[in-house]
Amino acid sequence: MAFSNDGNYIALTTQEGSLRAPSHPFYNESGRVVVFAVKGTNLTQVADHRIGKWVQGVAWSRDGKTLLTQSMVNSALSVLRFEGNSLEITGEIKVNGGPDGLRTAER
Repeated sequence: MAFSNDGNYIALTTQEGSLRAPSHPFYNESGRVVVFAVKGTNLTQVADHRIGKWVQGVAWSRDGKTLLTQSMVNSALSVLRFEGNSLEITGEIKVNGGPDGLRTAER
């Protein structure tokens, strides 16, 4: 999970059973990225979107308008636009192998 730079949002990824066998009762075709608004100690879900399988990382852009998520099975980074109450996939970056350990650099 990761906080936006302004601390107003937190994003997290969930695997949603995407690594389970298709016959398993908790299987889902994809994971999700979920964004919550942060107000003091309260969290309110404001957006979510289905993404690839075996998702395990998320990072915010400095301006808080873009998220990157990683999918090991899909060997890709998904690029999502965040509008305050919605998420939309705007692109995908294919990589060799599974992306792992996603993080943003500090200035």
